[in-house]
Amino acid sequence: MLDKIKYSWYRFKYCYGKHLPLTVPVDVSLELSSSCNMRCGYCYHNEQHTPFKKGLMSYDIAAKIITQSAELGVNSLKFNWKGESTLNPNFSRLTFMAKHMASGSTFMDRLTNSNFKFNTSRDDIFDGLSNQTKVKVSFDSFDPLVFETQRTGGVHSITLANIDKFYNYPKRIKSDTHLVIQAVRTVKNAQEDIFGEVKRRWPSALVSIRDMVTGRKSGDYSALSYKKIDPRAGRISCNQAHVRVVFNHAGIGYPCCISIKEEYPLGDISRQHLSDIFGGPEAKRLRKQLKDGSAFDYDMCKNCSSFESYKGFKQPWNS
Repeated sequence: MLDKIKYSWYRFKYCYGKHLPLTVPVDVSLELSSSCNMRCGYCYHNEQHTPFKKGLMSYDIAAKIITQSAELGVNSLKFNWKGESTLNPNFSRLTFMAKHMASGSTFMDRLTNSNFKFNTSRDDIFDGLSNQTKVKVSFDSFDPLVFETQRTGGVHSITLANIDKFYNYPKRIKSDTHLVIQAVRTVKNAQEDIFGEVKRRWPSALVSIRDMVTGRKSGDYSALSYKKIDPRAGRISCNQAHVRVVFNHAGIGYPCCISIKEEYPLGDISRQHLSDIFGGPEAKRLRKQLKDGSAFDYDMCKNCSSFESYKGFKQPWNS
């Protein structure tokens, strides 16, 4: 019962943070790697030149962020951003640290996004994933051709074998580490029963589908097209800048996951404390500008593709 209350309080702060006088971030993300071993078609890693420098976060920088997050009572810690976190050689060591510094509602959620493109013999990675509360695996299709078309550079057989292994991994306590199969629905896999296939193969796994298509009506797929944001929907202040700090591999903090070009830095963990970055002048200025609408003159906000920044969006409670 107490855990449910704590979780509900955490989600309330995340969903309604822009209306609350928060002094501590609800969510902190660490970019353990800005490199990726895949080139998915809808990702910036598919471009010839990425709009950011690639690198790995050092153990010292990551340990400082984790330690300060634990001291402040941050509710959620995510090991992801612009790259594949399992490429960092300290992945297992750092996730172990986060798990053992967690207490109460601190690090109630410890998330990792992964493409699972690594050798099935890498028990160190499986151990690291088992330290998480939630592991989201990018897996769009049970059809090898569709999967490898959407997830360029991916190997369907390896990904499938790794999910099978992790689902049954002895060190993964299913009640503590939830496996989430995360799919992007496009015109290529629109007719596939992804949810049903997942539940048949991995019954206790959760399923998250980002639907990018319209026109699916009662089995009629003739009018399929890609969804687009309606610019007439109006813009609103999203929650991210009010509740998060996202650190790139060099330890520079940013207000949201859309800061791909690393615009609007909030501070440097090597020189500042996490609380001073979250409550600093740059962060406060941006939050004010998001509320009065002037932030939408910035390229970062003006070109934001997140549905969260448009009127009518409802924050998913259990995301």
